Amino acid sequence: MNSIVTVTLNPAIDHTVFVDKLAAGTVHRASRSHRQAGGKGLNVATMLSLGGHDATVSGFLGEDNPSIFIKHFRDHQLEDAFVRVAGETRTGIKIVDTSADETTDINLPGPAPTEAQCDKLLMRLDFLAEAGRWFLLAGSLPSGVNPDFLVRIIRTLKAKDALVAVDTSGPALAAAVDAGVDLAKPNNHELEELIGAKLESFEDVLLAARALRREKVSRLVVSLGDEGALFLTPEAELKASAPPVNVVSTVGAGDSLLAGFLQATVRGDSPSDCARLATVYAWSRLESLVSALPEPDVLKQRMGQVSVQSLVSLNS
Repeated sequence: MNSIVTVTLNPAIDHTVFVDKLAAGTVHRASRSHRQAGGKGLNVATMLSLGGHDATVSGFLGEDNPSIFIKHFRDHQLEDAFVRVAGETRTGIKIVDTSADETTDINLPGPAPTEAQCDKLLMRLDFLAEAGRWFLLAGSLPSGVNPDFLVRIIRTLKAKDALVAVDTSGPALAAAVDAGVDLAKPNNHELEELIGAKLESFEDVLLAARALRREKVSRLVVSLGDEGALFLTPEAELKASAPPVNVVSTVGAGDSLLAGFLQATVRGDSPSDCARLATVYAWSRLESLVSALPEPDVLKQRMGQVSVQSLVSLNS
């Protein structure tokens, strides 16, 4: 299968800490903690690898603390095409209040790439680009990098007839969509921000997604939290959801959703099976602190438990 390239411009070390009850201004004793190499594109690549699909990872990586990432690349057989930059890759701290089932995020700043390093990444991606190969641009932008750089990447890749997916937010998402990506994966709140309107109901989300797909991007995946996700393509409009899930952590669930969708799309699965695999990948990630997939027989069983609804009957 054609290797997918994920581009994470601002990766992070994900440090998740569990406390019984979070109270500001007090001392806490964590019941457990976990550290892992993270960042949206890397999370997607990891799930692709677990699913048996080759993946290459790229972007910017701090040269002062790369060991956790290098071990992760080796453990998951990911091809390393990152450009090293001065400083440490940032840490994202998630404090999970187990009594309230709430998560507090603290995202530390990361290194800022130079103009020469941005040019080096562009050349590396241009070398990797080829017709029909999927590239995913995922996550936030590092310090000193503006959305115009995303546009430069997209134009470089499209010049080689590569396919480009994007999973980011705010001005970066707007710039990428306007530049002509082939797939976008906002959540419902990011969709609101993108179109500049409040979406009060599921029907509002669906109509907004339809308009966006019709006008700007041919494939759209909209994550709806515990309500599932929308999958809009030229071939079908679907809503998929899993049965009730024992949620251990929400970290990486949206990335896993996208990984399953991309993997199924590349291998030519039907639209409904693309939605099913995406949902099973997200389901599996919700039940684990780390990227994980069940055994093949369990995965197949879960595919059958995913509810997929065609939306063509709703007003378009």
